[in-house]
Amino acid sequence: MKPNRNLVVAPCGNASTLFATHWLNDPAAKEFDTCLLFYHAEINDASLPRQVEYFYHLKDFKYKMIHALLTTVAPQLLERYDYFYFIDDDIALSTADINRMFELSRTFNMSITQASLSHNSFCSWPIFKNNPDCMLRYMGQVEVMAPLFSQDALRKCLVSFAENKSSWGLDSVWPKLLGYPQNKLGVFDAVIMEHTRPVGGGELYKKIKADPYQEWETIIQKYEAIKNNFVEYGRLQFVNPNHNSAVFRLYKLRERMSKLRQRVQDYDVMSRMYNRLGVKVVRTHV
Repeated sequence: MKPNRNLVVAPCGNASTLFATHWLNDPAAKEFDTCLLFYHAEINDASLPRQVEYFYHLKDFKYKMIHALLTTVAPQLLERYDYFYFIDDDIALSTADINRMFELSRTFNMSITQASLSHNSFCSWPIFKNNPDCMLRYMGQVEVMAPLFSQDALRKCLVSFAENKSSWGLDSVWPKLLGYPQNKLGVFDAVIMEHTRPVGGGELYKKIKADPYQEWETIIQKYEAIKNNFVEYGRLQFVNPNHNSAVFRLYKLRERMSKLRQRVQDYDVMSRMYNRLGVKVVRTHV
């Protein structure tokens, strides 16, 4: 069997359940390996390590654990996999959704992407809520909650992962490190995830003992990055009777006009008249 070249890396605690109930709900179909980074001091469920390909008890914050994993604990993973999906443990995605994200990111040769948010999700930036008329929107940046990195982009951005505890501002720095591309970061509306817990209300904010806003300002200033680059540079839209129907009708009108012009151009006026009357014309050449 060909080894997977896709890796899901996620923080995990004693109350984390979505990886088992959602991400791995169809183990036979999954096209990725899973690495859980445990952040609590004690592991209540001894079976956790056996449920995934990799399990590390690092007891730290999400991006600090990922930085340690890929630079010190298991740096060989950075070479082994082509794409890395860093999902928060309160994100609901199915096995099929995760497969699709890897497939789309690879197909479109993207650097960093995320799935769109369901309309019942807790969110900070409504621009990432699902747009049913779109398949992909090219963005200035994505969010830290569930970015999917290409290996090349990850190598360029990994240095930033250990900058702070809250992870606030990391997503503003990544586009700067990549040179602010306009066609390499995006949100796939073809995939929808649900953020199941309120923003700023989780266990993280009780543990960090730091001001996330100050951490955000500090990292922005250090890298001289744009603080909020939540802009759309372009999009790939669905165009059919159910999505962007006005554009679809315009395309169909242009199609009919093109066919009409072709019919006119195929025959001169006399040939069309003879053809309509059923007269056979024998042309002689001198």
